[in-house]
Amino acid sequence: MFRFSKVALWLVACALAIILFSQPALAAISLQVTVSGAPVSNGEIKLVSTKTVTISVYDSAGEATSVLINNKQATSVVGKAYTWEYGFSLLPGRNDISVVAQSASGTASFNFSLMYVTTPVPGLTYEVPSLPPSGRIEAFNRAVTLSYPRDNLLVDGNGQLWGDAPGEDTKITFEIVSASSRPDNYHLLVSPGIPYLLKISVAQGVYLMQPGELTLPYDPQVSPAAADGLAIWFSPDQNFADTNNYILGGYVDISKHTVTAPFQFSGAGTGYYGVFLAQRSFGEFSDPALDVAWSYPCVMPLWAKGVAEPLPLDRTDGNFGLVNNVNRLEFATMLVKGLGLPLTKKPSSQAEQIFNDGLFNGKYFYQALPEDISSSYFGNYSTPSTPYRIYDAFHMPVQYAETAAKNGIIVGYSDGTFRPAQELTREEAAAILARVAGLKLLDDGERVKQELANTFEDANLISPWAASSVLAVYKTKLMVGKPGAGKLLKFDPQGKLTRAEALTLTYRLLKKLRKL
Repeated sequence: MFRFSKVALWLVACALAIILFSQPALAAISLQVTVSGAPVSNGEIKLVSTKTVTISVYDSAGEATSVLINNKQATSVVGKAYTWEYGFSLLPGRNDISVVAQSASGTASFNFSLMYVTTPVPGLTYEVPSLPPSGRIEAFNRAVTLSYPRDNLLVDGNGQLWGDAPGEDTKITFEIVSASSRPDNYHLLVSPGIPYLLKISVAQGVYLMQPGELTLPYDPQVSPAAADGLAIWFSPDQNFADTNNYILGGYVDISKHTVTAPFQFSGAGTGYYGVFLAQRSFGEFSDPALDVAWSYPCVMPLWAKGVAEPLPLDRTDGNFGLVNNVNRLEFATMLVKGLGLPLTKKPSSQAEQIFNDGLFNGKYFYQALPEDISSSYFGNYSTPSTPYRIYDAFHMPVQYAETAAKNGIIVGYSDGTFRPAQELTREEAAAILARVAGLKLLDDGERVKQELANTFEDANLISPWAASSVLAVYKTKLMVGKPGAGKLLKFDPQGKLTRAEALTLTYRLLKKLRKL
């Protein structure tokens, strides 16, 4: 029988203690939970707008051996260490979620709730890590859609690809936020349900290489008869009561209760968007002496959509300025805005200008504000009191003129000038409308001459270069002529086009092209 001395036993005990205490202690389970990629906190109530979500659980300590989510076994993700996932189909309203992770050292729990809502409400967010090549982003149960050409790219202000260099963030975030202001007493926010705005965030200085379209819903309670007054507004700062807003306009689909407007990131990184209904009248429509009431159904929708505005801008008489003759700059602007064409880049010098017009109030065309071109026509844009202006530092007169020229809408003169303040004749307007509408023009000069003579009593006054266009716009009812002295109509080809007439023609054109 072996006997150990007290010293030997003491040495054995010390050795065992050293061995035991030198083993690493079991770490506590540490859980990080995401819902469809978005982090969630323990105890949080999170808003979601998708019926099916993926709950992902990551144990940073690497101790968990199994994970239960609402008593259902989560699946370990292949290729992702210490990560479990489980797909959930949510019920409308509150869905309580319980996560229990088990390990050799015990269990850890994580509890939160998902509030599934089927309509946009403030607090909802949706994020994509980069611009999908599919050409479409749908958020909040398809209530919001951003569409663009397939395989589009993000670029910086110089047109260089964005996202290849380290640190270049490509994510795009959509968020529903509360609305705290409106432009004025003439505009009402008409988002469905709780009034809200859409906030879109992207890295500062980033744009779509090719512009897209933004579709937002409006309240189904808006009457179809009033739908022409709907438009999407943009604000860089969520304050629609200040003066730096811009009206994007938009095509209204009364069957789907949506408005779709041209879209481009502003470059500021963040923008706010809302659908507003415009409701107002102007004094001229009730003045029989001015005889412009006939233009009301065309003028008001275009005012609501930001295609035109009361001029001069600083007028205080409650009129729109419809009896004034339209000039070339404003007519070009109406068409560019109405067609939703992206503006060309602002020239940075006289050498970069397309047109070589002289100085306007001491400024070159690329520098000129509307009041420099004609203060009596446009009024004062430098100190605006309205919540919206067509022309501002990011939408200069020269950009509208050059955009119109590059798209073949209004071309310059043989001397290289645009002449923005020059008034427009009715036959010039006919040629522009025919070109923009893509109308087929007869090339049989004698037939054109005869048909015009059978229609207009002043057909002999129509310039030969405009004859085919005049006939084409008459046949398509874009221009219908004026009452004549006898049975024939009068076209008045050399007559100046009033703003009431210009807006009416623009409205008919945009309706024909399904832009309204």
